[in-house]
Amino acid sequence: MYKRKQSRIMYLCAFGLPVLISILICICRGVYPFGRNCILHIDMYHQYEPFFTEFLDKLRNGSSLMYSYRLGLGSDFISLFAYYLASPLNWLVVLCPSSFVIEFMTVLIILKIGLCGLTFAVYVFWHFKKTDVSVVVFAAFYALSGYMAAYSWNIMWLDNLALAPLAVLGLERLVKEKKCGLYCVSLAAAILSNFYMAIMLCIFLAIWFFVVSLEEIKGVRAFVSAFGRFLLYSLLAGGMGSIVIFPAAVILGYSGSSGISFTKTVEWYFDLISMLARHCIHVKEYTGRDHWPNLYCGAAVVLFFTLYLCNKNISRKKKMTRVVFILFFWAGFANNYLDFIWHGLHFPDSLPGRQAFLYVFLLLSMAYEAYQNRDGNTVVHIGLGVLATAVFLGTAVKVVSVGLVTGSAMALTFLFTCGYGIFLILQKLGTARIKVLAGDMLAVLAIFEVLWNFSAMGFTTLSRDNYTKNWESVQNLLEQVAAEEDEKFYRTEEMERLTKNDAAIYGYNSSTIFSSLMNIGVSRFYRKVGMEGGKNFYSYSGATPLTSAMLSVKYLISQNPYEEGPLRRLVAEDGQNYIYQNLYTLPIGFMTDVSLEADWDAKKGVPVANLNRLANVLGAEKNMLTPFSGTVEAGDEKTSISVKEDGYLYGTYTDTSVTNLTVTNGQRVRKFTKCNHGYILDFGWCKAKDVVEITNNSGVSNFKVQVYRLDMEAFLSAFEKLNAQTMELDVFEDTRIEGHIDVKKAGNLLLSIPKEDGFSVYVDGKKVECKSFMESLMMIPLTEGKHKIELCYMTPGLKAGAAVSVFCLAVFVGICFFKRKKNL
Repeated sequence: MYKRKQSRIMYLCAFGLPVLISILICICRGVYPFGRNCILHIDMYHQYEPFFTEFLDKLRNGSSLMYSYRLGLGSDFISLFAYYLASPLNWLVVLCPSSFVIEFMTVLIILKIGLCGLTFAVYVFWHFKKTDVSVVVFAAFYALSGYMAAYSWNIMWLDNLALAPLAVLGLERLVKEKKCGLYCVSLAAAILSNFYMAIMLCIFLAIWFFVVSLEEIKGVRAFVSAFGRFLLYSLLAGGMGSIVIFPAAVILGYSGSSGISFTKTVEWYFDLISMLARHCIHVKEYTGRDHWPNLYCGAAVVLFFTLYLCNKNISRKKKMTRVVFILFFWAGFANNYLDFIWHGLHFPDSLPGRQAFLYVFLLLSMAYEAYQNRDGNTVVHIGLGVLATAVFLGTAVKVVSVGLVTGSAMALTFLFTCGYGIFLILQKLGTARIKVLAGDMLAVLAIFEVLWNFSAMGFTTLSRDNYTKNWESVQNLLEQVAAEEDEKFYRTEEMERLTKNDAAIYGYNSSTIFSSLMNIGVSRFYRKVGMEGGKNFYSYSGATPLTSAMLSVKYLISQNPYEEGPLRRLVAEDGQNYIYQNLYTLPIGFMTDVSLEADWDAKKGVPVANLNRLANVLGAEKNMLTPFSGTVEAGDEKTSISVKEDGYLYGTYTDTSVTNLTVTNGQRVRKFTKCNHGYILDFGWCKAKDVVEITNNSGVSNFKVQVYRLDMEAFLSAFEKLNAQTMELDVFEDTRIEGHIDVKKAGNLLLSIPKEDGFSVYVDGKKVECKSFMESLMMIPLTEGKHKIELCYMTPGLKAGAAVSVFCLAVFVGICFFKRKKNL
């Protein structure tokens, strides 16, 4: 009874200490409600907040979880859920007011940090049978490691960090005691929570099985039996996760991450000393593309690693297997082949060393074992550990690149190591009272270290007010527009967007997205017509009137009151934000000639020529974008355009090293960001005698802009050709669209919806095959006459995945029931 009470207190402390430290840091940094800041950072800023908001809206309003038109031109939501939102805790967002989604995510992060400490303590308790304060300390180092400092904002990964110790413990019990429950359930939960991070966990568990087998199993028959159990329950766990794996696998096939391209050249990213120096305290967290892993898990890591190797109470076989595993991790961080394998047969696009949390777990479990078996070490061993730290850091000073790991970080690491060494020696040589005091001081020093490091490196903050300042204004204006709008579907865009997923925040249909599951075909199409596109995003930036019309973008949100002209008019404003209506917009479906794509022959890298050729194919007798005939004066930092006659002006550029541009025309100011993506610049409606100034904010010299003028006659000619035969909507829902069209000339009905599996298309009640336009949009062949069009959507792979999951769950439950009945 006493030991059970002790374990409960230990669990509570292991959970509570990281949570308390996290809350204290939030208070000190003024995180709302303790100030006006928030911890939105990188993808948490650009993706998770919008995706959580869209998830909340769907749960609240009862709309379909299968598809969303607020994410790009349309996106499968089940696969997005599987990739970004599948944590069971995320469903609690339904209890959260929509204006506090940021705080909900903050609480989730802190809660998951606490759970990491708790599960590490669970592992230690059951593996080592210990309940003292040292368990809490080592659990805090796991929960608040350098990995957590770098990636705490990546909320979708944290479930796997918390579940990893349980999965490892479950595997050990599966091998040693033939108990399957914990292993299968924890691994299945990890896969369901985030299948991508679970890939790394599965690799670790596969290796750990052989590590445990070498240490614990004797005889070939026993090994075969254990391996059979491991294989069976691993497959069952994977099968239970099929409900998220299957849909995500299908949709990822359309993304920029599809396909496997294994490099043929072996590469080593960095030397061993430089990499291991990232164990030092106060090493800046790294999330860039240079592969540096985040390894910090305590300043005394070299000391305890030395004690582990020298400890006479730890078997040589155990030391050998774990050291080999550590060496494998080191190679995996530095070698491109192993890096590729660890990350699911892909190279990570920034956010390197994503498997490092498993390395931290392994290293800390070894350090804890060394500490608990400290009777197996002598004072000489402790001194040797301190000396090894000094030698390593001394070498690192000479080897490590300046700024990667600072000299002060190395000095602090050595000072903390010396402190730990002194208290360990006192534990060896002191009286009973001094030994107790030395143990307490070790704990205090360790807690101080982890608090100090995480307070310096964890939880990057920014202004909450800046992130939310337009929320209420924009949503009120959108409601005004919707109240007067008769059309069942239209898209809205922004001139000064907060993120590429703003539509999910504000609740409007969009043509912009930033997601790893984004359709790469749409991105390529965007780039061919001068719009912004990349591996995991495409954006309305760079749209011209013709492309805007084809994408059904009817309204534009702006913070600028000077955007009216022949193409758009102001329809709602509150002095803070303004909504303009595009006067020339096509519905979601419109007819095109069968030969449009072939006649167009759009080429990569020549967007203006592509747009002109498209307008010509659609009937325009002149080019839609013609070279500007006025005066353009180019300077190093500023380009001036003197306008001779009224018209819409656009610009292109070849120097994509520029990231930010500011364009002013009298009182109108437009700011362009991410110009390195190379999209067409919209200078807006300009009147005769206006002077448009383009300021290069990136410090690039000789930046030149090619200016074009919109030929309204050519644009209107092309627009009218597409607007001549359009589909009128009868029903529009996330997973169901019904409409009718009177086709005067046979051709293809082009829909501004990505062509992906999942859509079933019916024409006059008969199912037809849908074609692809430019390998991006849906295209339905239609004959002359009146037609009823129906589109139904079902997430591809969902039914099959659900069936496999249910079957595997049933098998697992049946096995557990049989085992229990047999034992009874």
